Amino acid sequence: MSKIDKYIASSVLWAFLIVVLVLLGLDFALTFIEQIKKVNEHYTVASLLQVILFRLPGKFAEYVPIASLIGTLMGLGTLAATSELTVMRAAGMPIWRIGFAACQPILLVSLIGLGVSEFVSPVSEQKANLIEKFRNQKSGEFSLTGGVWLKADNRFIYIDAADNTGKLYGIEIFEPQGQQLKSVTKAATATYVDDSLWQLNQVSETLFYSDRIDITQAKTQDWHMSIKPEHLYLASQDPETLSLSQSISYQNYLSQQNLDASQYELEFWITILRPIAAMALVLVALSSVFGPLRSSTMGGRIFSGVLIGLAFQNALNLFGRMSVAVDFPPAIGVSIPIAICLCAGIFLMKRRG
Repeated sequence: MSKIDKYIASSVLWAFLIVVLVLLGLDFALTFIEQIKKVNEHYTVASLLQVILFRLPGKFAEYVPIASLIGTLMGLGTLAATSELTVMRAAGMPIWRIGFAACQPILLVSLIGLGVSEFVSPVSEQKANLIEKFRNQKSGEFSLTGGVWLKADNRFIYIDAADNTGKLYGIEIFEPQGQQLKSVTKAATATYVDDSLWQLNQVSETLFYSDRIDITQAKTQDWHMSIKPEHLYLASQDPETLSLSQSISYQNYLSQQNLDASQYELEFWITILRPIAAMALVLVALSSVFGPLRSSTMGGRIFSGVLIGLAFQNALNLFGRMSVAVDFPPAIGVSIPIAICLCAGIFLMKRRG
């Protein structure tokens, strides 16, 4: 890489870093303001700050395409404003080479974002979920919000949360008998023993009879369930928080059980196609810098980048959700707006060149 290529790449990279830090800072501040009302004696400000910080790696990966677009507009826009791009073009440097130099740092940070989605954000998101979901349980209450419902062995099971070791938290087991409710068992935690045997801890069991209701308490109790602990953990997580490998594993499990896995497929393809989405938006940014935004102010470039980014994100959500709703392959639904941006960027770059 020549000095001029490095200079272009560094300009784009620094602009990207500034944009992503601003986006993460805004996200942090807005989330803190929105969530501050949840603070109480059990869920303190320190706990809230922990939750927000643990979720920042996932936010970083999510913001990579938009930050790439705005960062490229800012980085190359600064070079255009000082006539440096004009000098490069006058010296015979083709547009494709400038674009190639600008794409290299974006490709690097896109791959880093993909690595964060696979190895960092799933672990940190799990920690954030455990802190957030147990804000009511510290006072001995169960909170039936944000967990997962399962049906196994003719029982309906609610799990508030799970960690990647297979330990379950906030379990409620509803066992029917015909059209009647036979029993409800609540446990603070459950640990996997072996085969299909689990151990419930801090158990409260309510038995319903025709003439009475009996309630028993126990420190531990055996629980037989056929579902594997890794599948229970994955079921308790939101689809967008799973790593790519976890998502594939759970999709295979759902397919084996003849259950709908489209939501997990959607999030999988959104994540894995982020680097391509970032490159497509960079091409759009390049065509804009050499076209209508060549003489625009920095504020105008940022505003244009935000508008293009919002339009792209809305199109991605629209086509992705529609593909799930109409039983269309999510991979195609996610690919449509990316392909449109890619084709538009290549077409406009050829016209500028």
